[in-house]
Amino acid sequence: MHSKLFEKISLIGVISIFLTMCAPPQASPDELAAIERAKRDSVKQVRCPRLMSTAAEFYKNRDWENTVKGYGELTDLGCDRDDPKEVYLYYAIAYEYMGRYDSSEYVLLKGLTFLPENVELRKRLAYSYQKQGKKDLQMNELDRLTFLTPNDVDIKLELSKLYADEGRFED
Repeated sequence: MHSKLFEKISLIGVISIFLTMCAPPQASPDELAAIERAKRDSVKQVRCPRLMSTAAEFYKNRDWENTVKGYGELTDLGCDRDDPKEVYLYYAIAYEYMGRYDSSEYVLLKGLTFLPENVELRKRLAYSYQKQGKKDLQMNELDRLTFLTPNDVDIKLELSKLYADEGRFED
């Protein structure tokens, strides 16, 4: 009786030793980060083109709610790095059509972190400020645009009209 009990305990002991010895070594934090990055990149390679196509199709069909969802998912996955101009411009315009100029402003400011010299994004931002009644920010953005596009007379006319409407003749 003791020998069977001893055999069972010995067998359990031997199995537990093998199980603990067969454990894989712990990966370093850098290795874990590289593995996670590789997983994310492989998902992005498949999903980004699909999401870009879907969001563009929603935009083309004037389905603003789904356009916003599509471009939102694109930015969440980091797919906006591939073509930031298209993503942020159409994302912001969809918000504008929904009358959500504050959201459009947020999207445009995020897009300008990637493309600070982009004239189209800056023009949309000035328009967003205009719709929100943020005259000072609109003036600043139009002023910035005059430096980016010194030959664009329309921007200068719009800025001078805005200064006149606000009574800021010294500027």
